[in-house]
Amino acid sequence: MFTGRIHARILPPLFLLCTLGMPTGESARAQGPSPREPDLAVEEVVVTAARIPEALSRTTADVTVITRQELERRQVKSVAEALRAVPALSVVQSGTTGTVTSVFARGGNASHTLVLIDGVRVNSPANGIFDFANLTTEGVERIEVVRGASSALYGSDGLTAVINIITRKGEGAPRGAVRLDAGSYQTFREQAQSSGKVGPIRYSLDVARTDTSGKFAHDEYNNFTGAVRLDAEVDPTLSLDFTTRYTHAFKNLPAVPGGAAFLPPDFSLVLDPTQSSREDQTIIGLGGTHTPTSWWDHRLQLSLVRDTVDFRDPLTDDAQRRDPTFLTSSSNTETIRLAADWQHNFHPVSWDTVTAGLQVDQAKGDQGNPFGATLLHKTLTNYAFYGQNQMALWDRLILVAGVRADENSAFGTHVTPKFSAAFLVPETTSKLRASYGEGFRAPSINDLAFPLSGNPDLKPEQNRSLEFGLDQSLWRDRIQLGVTWYQSRFRDLIQAQFNPSTFRFVAQNVAHARTQGVEVTLGVRPGFGLDLLASYTYLDAEGENGQPLLRRPANTWNLTANYRPWDRVNLNSTLLYVGKRADIDPVTFQTTTNFKYVTWNVAASVLVLEEVGVLRRLTVFGKLDNILGDRYQEALGFPALGRRYLIGLSGEF
Repeated sequence: MFTGRIHARILPPLFLLCTLGMPTGESARAQGPSPREPDLAVEEVVVTAARIPEALSRTTADVTVITRQELERRQVKSVAEALRAVPALSVVQSGTTGTVTSVFARGGNASHTLVLIDGVRVNSPANGIFDFANLTTEGVERIEVVRGASSALYGSDGLTAVINIITRKGEGAPRGAVRLDAGSYQTFREQAQSSGKVGPIRYSLDVARTDTSGKFAHDEYNNFTGAVRLDAEVDPTLSLDFTTRYTHAFKNLPAVPGGAAFLPPDFSLVLDPTQSSREDQTIIGLGGTHTPTSWWDHRLQLSLVRDTVDFRDPLTDDAQRRDPTFLTSSSNTETIRLAADWQHNFHPVSWDTVTAGLQVDQAKGDQGNPFGATLLHKTLTNYAFYGQNQMALWDRLILVAGVRADENSAFGTHVTPKFSAAFLVPETTSKLRASYGEGFRAPSINDLAFPLSGNPDLKPEQNRSLEFGLDQSLWRDRIQLGVTWYQSRFRDLIQAQFNPSTFRFVAQNVAHARTQGVEVTLGVRPGFGLDLLASYTYLDAEGENGQPLLRRPANTWNLTANYRPWDRVNLNSTLLYVGKRADIDPVTFQTTTNFKYVTWNVAASVLVLEEVGVLRRLTVFGKLDNILGDRYQEALGFPALGRRYLIGLSGEF
């Protein structure tokens, strides 16, 4: 299926994979037996960076892990809020709760960040972006963020980062919990959870509903989310897992200055008070892991993602009823993605792992308007092969080489390699990292086929990324310091270009960009119940003619402190500073500067009862957000929420 055009690029990485993965007996004897990894039971383990479990201290990638404990301490209810504290990530929410929320990583576009839920790709096939507006933390056990180009393992969209949201496995005797929260803006939240093990099956079930009136008139939002995970060990060599997540969300869109940007020219100065959006999303994953021998294991995962977004604008609907030539902005978009991933891991010797896999992915997109007209119908199919070899030599040097070849029905063949290394210095508890990787983003369905602007001849967007890093432990691991420098070059970026012969804007591969920056993290755990975590990101992001890229702040820093003075009490404080960044004025549509802002959030929890009858625990929660009352707009024209509170009560059984 793959054409001869790929040979020049795929053969060198494949040759390296083969030569590294199949050492001769003489070289194996020269190295001597050495464990592949230290005891992972006492270390943080990540699975996203290399698609295999590995100790965080030994990965060659730049990784941040957000645990469930951290989510509970900060009382975070949305994944987007949890990601604000991650270095190199910029979270931009277009207004109040439930509005479009994008994540920019290392200066790339929002479509350059790949989002997975239990390994299932959830970026929209329609525009390539994942909207975090409605993704809550129900059932989330941990979030792994891998920065840098990762297309060699994950394919399209993995240009700047991969965010993998991993759900909770049930364990132990069945238990349950209910929680009620109420707060500012008439916010109410109800949550129920149960998990445990029944016979051979481990289960986890979470349901939650959120309702809020919002800050403005016509700003109401509600969200219902249900998440289920089942795990079963059929025998010592075979395990099965099933995950599903359903979200229904409705949002009334208030009349704010930024809303004018979504209206046709005739309405460009009108603040439309009638728009609303509804989303129904279903995610299903079914997987099986088989370990037939000590040197080979493999996993097959099947997945389905169905997403329906219904946008309504009665104002423009009425205008079209009066004048059929008037363009309504109402639409109904449905996307369905079916995928299969079969991954094999080989361990020819104790210090070497070879990974190889096949993927098949089919995405379909349909869009219509309220009057029954079909605006878009498109199907894309992608076949891929990926391979990687990871070696740990002398328990100090870790080398990783990977390559992936994609055959896409829209643009043909694309090959992406990646090379990374880490050098461990146990004497000083130091780790030096370096990597070079390439990434690409396949043209989305909208890019290729949207009425009047789609272009079927588009090529993939591409980037090349280089990074160096240092991870240092001090004071018996009570201090963790990380520093990373990176540089990326983007080309063939897709932008709408005006065609004077047709008087239309058409998508073209015309843009390029350059980003570079520094990320610094510092974790301090002095004891006495106190944990401190600080991060700083400097970003230099330029597009055409040296113009700054929109909504990418040059300076961002975060300080999180958690203090547990007694076993029953926990206090948490998070301070976030976001510097100035370029944006578009929603009235003049000219490039301008969006000002810096600071948010300060605090949360507290108190265990008031324990082991009383069937009640295991009764806990009181309280949270204050934006204590300083800073008035800011993450996206110009869309004011954010002001000072607010949320109090809650949780009972565990």
